[in-house]
Amino acid sequence: MATAHLFQLGFQDTLEEVSRMGGADLIFTSPPYCDARTYGEDISWNFQDYQELGDSIFQALKPGGHCLFNVDAPIREWRPGMGSERGFMPWRIMLDWAERVGFRVVERLAFARMGLPGAYVGRFRNDWEPLFWFQRPGGEGYFDKVPLAGDAVAGHAWSCRSRRSDGTMYVRIASGWAVEEGKKHRGTLWDYGVVGKGHTGASDIEDINHPARFPYRLALDVVQCFCPPEGLVCDPFLGGGTSLVASLFLGRNFVGGDLFGDSDGVPWIEHAARVAEGRFGSGGLALFGMEDMHNLRLVFPDREEWRLGSPEQR
Repeated sequence: MATAHLFQLGFQDTLEEVSRMGGADLIFTSPPYCDARTYGEDISWNFQDYQELGDSIFQALKPGGHCLFNVDAPIREWRPGMGSERGFMPWRIMLDWAERVGFRVVERLAFARMGLPGAYVGRFRNDWEPLFWFQRPGGEGYFDKVPLAGDAVAGHAWSCRSRRSDGTMYVRIASGWAVEEGKKHRGTLWDYGVVGKGHTGASDIEDINHPARFPYRLALDVVQCFCPPEGLVCDPFLGGGTSLVASLFLGRNFVGGDLFGDSDGVPWIEHAARVAEGRFGSGGLALFGMEDMHNLRLVFPDREEWRLGSPEQR
């Protein structure tokens, strides 16, 4: 049975709740981008905000737990007289979280999606965003990349020439599960193609009209790769609930938080809860404490029942 706790709280309070629950296996989130959007709340983060977030995430993870962190910065004239530049903030965050906070930076992934058409005078169209993979030291953590493997294309080469550190060449021959099954493991570029409205695979989440969403397919991939079955996922910037829906569908428990709401004042956590109820049914759904505790708790029946839904729900 999967459960979800949704809090109308800021990231620090939400992550403190996760710590009290014993810590998360996976924190998957996309915080406000530096000087990119106000989100209707006059929000503009600076470096200190990201530093505080890094400290809170580190404490909320189990030893060995993972944080998949999607963040970017817009194009601005960040340095007077240098012209417009893509912001440096993601790389400052990566170094700060590694050197000061103490995270292991396992990999720098790229989350690719088709940008809007246009000439983009003086630069190329931006078709990707950083997706950092941090891990709290002290444990092995969960990692299963098999579900992300795709079919190997016809004529795929299973051997190649490679160079040793001493400069000599040798033939490298692929072996193992992927070769035996005719699969190809995913690399560091996670490409989802067109992800605009109508292409995310989750029209009910789109209908919430949150100003910043990552694709549902991205959330599914991250959760099944980095969180064990029946483990705990946390997103302290819940928004429209994409990470919530992906986690519950995959049978993971979930904790999410968000301080804000839509232009009518409806909290994002209420929108997210309604999407979850619509997808997975209300038979096991309990909502309580919204007025006093700012807390929604959702309890769902066995996830196998959900697979009877529409293809979109799958």
